[in-house]
Formats: sequence, structure tokens, C-alpha cells
Amino acid sequence: MYRPAILCLALFASAASLADFDYNGDVSIRLDDTSDRSSRSQYRLRFNPRYDFGNGWSVHGFVSTGAEFDSAYSTIDDNDDEIHVRRLFMRYERGGSKLEAGVIPPYKGRVSSTGLSKEGWIRGLRSVWGTEDGAFEIVAGDLEDLRASRALSGDFDLNYIEVEYSGQLNETWSFELGGEELFDDRFLRGEIRYLAKSGAYWALELIHNTSTSNSKAILSTLRDLEAPQNPIEWFVYYSYTATGFGPRAELSEDFLEVGHAIATRLKGAIPMFERLEWFTEIELYEDTARIKAGFELSLN
Repeated sequence: MYRPAILCLALFASAASLADFDYNGDVSIRLDDTSDRSSRSQYRLRFNPRYDFGNGWSVHGFVSTGAEFDSAYSTIDDNDDEIHVRRLFMRYERGGSKLEAGVIPPYKGRVSSTGLSKEGWIRGLRSVWGTEDGAFEIVAGDLEDLRASRALSGDFDLNYIEVEYSGQLNETWSFELGGEELFDDRFLRGEIRYLAKSGAYWALELIHNTSTSNSKAILSTLRDLEAPQNPIEWFVYYSYTATGFGPRAELSEDFLEVGHAIATRLKGAIPMFERLEWFTEIELYEDTARIKAGFELSLN
């Protein structure tokens, strides 16, 4: 289970003398306590190496713990110590446009709550054309096998297509409009975002499964809270997912449960320890409460 990840890291290391090398990543530990099951102690390792070959060309990787598409956490007591290469792709970028090919991320930049999980992958191509006030994106690829161990292998089947436009109306309002086809279902997705004078972000997102006539909606806000030494980032969101929405719901970045749900997240720096942050999350859904709390250490 470790061999592909080790070979990927060795490949990047061997090229270090030929190109500019950079990376980011983090190590996280947390306690996950849910009202309807026993608490779990979990950990996560994420590593994102990058080589810049110049003239807009670069190669990127993503290695992490975890076995599922939508989570890089592993449970300590279960001895499920897996680490896999989830993404490996080439990128050509010039101005506001770019082309990605390989096992690519499921997002082009900012990860929306109704977007696919930031831990995931798509085997395929992404093309982004920058415009004066936004960007037009097309993605085509394979999103069938959701096991992290199979992200770089298996038969290819063209089963995912996405078309999206992101635009900026003015300094405070922005939006996204798009459509995608996945799991033989077709979806329409829209998002409107507002940046208040206080610095708080508000977002309203809706994704509609046109094949089943069911929808998922999220209303969220992100803001900084004043603290004695460092600000605390506060994210709150309410979501509703219709019962017949389908498996696309579970792959979303901020999926909680079918039906009504609400969650809040807080995180902040620890001044006495460089690159160390604390975080806590509270989720309430369908008569269930879940609390997650822990620490995250940046690797650079």
C-alpha cells in the first residue's frame, strides 16, 4: 500500500536538480465523537509536491493518508495505516488560463461547499480560459472508482463531464454557474457570493439533479473573529439534501447527511508554536451530534 506513494516521492526527488521544487502539506490529529457511535482518534498526513519547469509548465502530486475519496483521515485504533498517491498531473498555465492533464484535482481553485471534496481526484483533463471578469472551465474524465488506492490505476471510463463559468460582478458580488454529468445523472449548479464591508463572506449554493428532480442547498458564512493575539476563523453553514439526490451528495466538500443539517467550524493559530493551529467542528443533523477537535501542523 505504501509502494506507489514512495515511488512518486522518489520521482519528484530525482528531478529536484532539474527544476524548481516546492511543496506544502500538513499533519493533523483529531478526536471524532459522534452521539450514535464510539469516539475515534484519527490522524491525517497530506503532502503536495510541485516542480516548476518554467515557461508555464509544472508537475504536481498529492500524497495522503486515508482510503476514501472524500476523506484523508485514518483511524488510529483500526490499524488502517494507508497512504496513497491521490493526484499526479501536468499543468500548463499562462495568465488566467490553464490546462491540466493526468489525475487532477476536482476543483480549479476555491473549493465550494457543493463542489467535489478537496481530498478527491479525477482522471482526465481540465481546461480553463480566463476572461476579463471571470473564467470558463471544462473538465472531462473518469470518476468511477472512489478508492484512494485506485486513483492512479484501473480501466478508464469517460463518465464525468463538467462545464462551469465563474464571474465577478463587482467588488462585492461574484457567482458560479455550471452543469455536470456523473453516475448517469445530470446536475445544474449555481452559487452566489457576497463580500461584506466587515470582511465576512456569504454564499448561497444550489445543485439540482435534473435526472431525479432532487436538490441540495447550502447557505454559509466565513468570517474572522477578533481574539487577543490572533484572529479566529469562523465558518458556519446550513445544508439541506433531498432524500433522492443520489450518491453525488456524499462526494461534496461539506456533506453532512441527507435532510437538514447545520455545522460550525472554528480554527486559529497557537502563537507559541510556529505553524501549529487548533480547530474544532460541531455538526448537528437528523437527531445526531458530532464533535471534532484537534491540531494541525503545517509542513512549511
